[in-house]
Amino acid sequence: MTSFAGAVVFPESKKALLFKNRDLGSEVHKDELFYDVDCFGIKGVDMSSGKLKGLAIGVNRYGLIAGNTHVRQSEDSTYDVLTEQILMFAKDAKDGLSLVVDHLKSGKKYQWGNLILADKAGAIVIEIAGNEHSIEMSDRKVLRTGHHIILDTEEALMERISKSDDLYEDSVKRVERGYDLLRQVKNINSVFAMLKDHGEAPGQRSICRHATAGENLTTVMSYVVEVDYSSESRRPKVLFHFTRSKPCESSFTTIPLPFPADEEMMKRANLMYFK
Repeated sequence: MTSFAGAVVFPESKKALLFKNRDLGSEVHKDELFYDVDCFGIKGVDMSSGKLKGLAIGVNRYGLIAGNTHVRQSEDSTYDVLTEQILMFAKDAKDGLSLVVDHLKSGKKYQWGNLILADKAGAIVIEIAGNEHSIEMSDRKVLRTGHHIILDTEEALMERISKSDDLYEDSVKRVERGYDLLRQVKNINSVFAMLKDHGEAPGQRSICRHATAGENLTTVMSYVVEVDYSSESRRPKVLFHFTRSKPCESSFTTIPLPFPADEEMMKRANLMYFK
C-alpha cells in the first residue's frame, strides 16, 4: 500500500534523516526486524504475495539510509529487494543509484515504486516502473508518496484506479502537503511533527493517514532513521526512532544502532522494539 517517505540532509550539523509513515490496509501487521553486522532494517511486504521480502527502510554501517514507497503492484519482483541490496552492498547514495541502474539495464523488472536514498552528501529518489526509471537528486530534501513525479505514469495510474477510488488524487494532495511542511523542517522535532500532521482533517490525504468510510488505508507505523556523521571515530552514529501505531497517537521510541553489530546489540534492539 502507499506510504509517505522522504529524506532531509542538514550539512551544518552533519546529519541526515530518512522518514516513513507506513500505510497498510490492516492494523494487524507485525514488523520483522533485520539486523546483522553491517545493516539494519524493517522487512518489506511484497504487495503481490503479501509475504515479507526485502527491506522497507533501513541503514548500513557507512551511514547510507534507504527506504521506499509503493506505487503499483505487478507480478515483477518487489522494489523492497532492491532496497535491501542497496543497504547490503552500497557505501553511499550514488553507489546505490549505480547498483539500481545496473539491475534495470540488465533487463530486470520491478513493481512500481520510489526508492529514496540519503547520505551526508545529499538525497536521491529513483522512480521505478518495470525496468524504466527516473532520477531526482537534491542536496537537501526529497519526498514521495504513492505516485511518480518525474516518470510519465500518471495516465496509466489514473486509468487503473479511477474506476474504484481516488488513490492517485489522494497521493498528489498528500505530497503537496508534505512539501509544504518539509520546506519548514529545521530539526528532527519538526520531522516528528510532520509525520503526525493531519492538515485540514485526519483522512486519506493527511500525512498521518486515517481510515475513512469505504477506504481502510491507515498509517500503522512511523519510522525515522537519524545518522550523525560528525563522530570522531569516523563511524556514523545511528539512531532509529519509531512508533508501532499512528504517530499522532503515540510518542517515538529510540533505539541506538551501533555498527559493526554483535549478537548482544541485535538482541537488545529486538527487545526494545517489541517490548
